[in-house]
Amino acid sequence: MNGIVKAFKNALERKKEQGWEKIYILIDIHDTIFKACYENEETYELFPHAIITLQYLTRHSEFCLILWTSTYPDKIDDYLKKLKSWNISFDMINSNSEVSNTKLSCFDYKPYFNVGIDDRFGFDPNEDWKFLYDYLIENNK
Repeated sequence: MNGIVKAFKNALERKKEQGWEKIYILIDIHDTIFKACYENEETYELFPHAIITLQYLTRHSEFCLILWTSTYPDKIDDYLKKLKSWNISFDMINSNSEVSNTKLSCFDYKPYFNVGIDDRFGFDPNEDWKFLYDYLIENNK
């Protein structure tokens, strides 16, 4: 089983077992949604299946999308506008205001999440968006 599919399958099973309302998904921009451009001007070259998968996740309230990026705030706004034009939205940016610290966990510097989508987490944007989309559609999540 593909790694991102396994991560979603596990998170959705825990959601059901624990009676959670939703799962939290960290999603990076560069080399995950858009091909990285290391110039002064950003490009918006998408990876295959990124749009349809992110649209699917946006439409379903059981998924909370957290934009996970080190991009400067003015550029984040540009990305959010571009994504919104494709009916993709994020619930939070670099934080999770819905989950508070507990006796055992401090989320002051690391937001709580169930699944991470980032090339640095091993996500392969050339293939994994399609694997994830197919899994979600097949399981009607």
